[in-house]
Amino acid sequence: MKNLLYKELKLVITPGTYFFAACALLLLVPAYPYFVGVSYTVMSFLINFGVARDNQDHEFTAMLPVPRNQIVLAKHLHVLILEGVTILVAIPAALVSSLLLNPGGNVVGMDANFAFFGFTLLGYAIFNVIFLPKYFKTGYKVGTPLAVGMAAYLGFVLGVELVVNVFPGVKAVIDGLHPVTYVPQFVVLFVGVVFYAVGMLWSYRLSVKRFDKVSL
Repeated sequence: MKNLLYKELKLVITPGTYFFAACALLLLVPAYPYFVGVSYTVMSFLINFGVARDNQDHEFTAMLPVPRNQIVLAKHLHVLILEGVTILVAIPAALVSSLLLNPGGNVVGMDANFAFFGFTLLGYAIFNVIFLPKYFKTGYKVGTPLAVGMAAYLGFVLGVELVVNVFPGVKAVIDGLHPVTYVPQFVVLFVGVVFYAVGMLWSYRLSVKRFDKVSL
């Protein structure tokens, strides 16, 4: 497994992908829709998985003495790492934005608070459970799985922004930077972490079942 992950990091994840993760620094921009900054990583999988397909990554790896479930696991770790890097970049950017640059809050979307990260993880979970199993149904088609997953992800984050900005009661509870809103925000963050973990596990198991049926 260690060697497969090393292969993903060195041969599949293109260096430019980390630029997409670095776009989370857009949280430093005042009056900017912060969900946009953490969304570029989702689009970067079109590049990486496309590179893997063009280089016949699965065909090569399947010839090695490794079970197919480890091939699936390596790809899931690939996704988890890039989404994790995005979150790690976003956290200090959110702190600087909320404490120094934009202490009054974001005027064009959710503030960079705990609930924001919970919703980001929920969005990633939705994308992952759609994109990865659909991708492993064939092991090479990237466009349609990514388009469907991306549409669901964007629909979710846009829905969150709509609900937060249309309903003052919701906005008062989960938006804002005041400590009085921390408890409900922590609840959203906890739910996001749990759903992300459960979604990754469910995606992995379903992907293994589908990939076992693929003829390479």
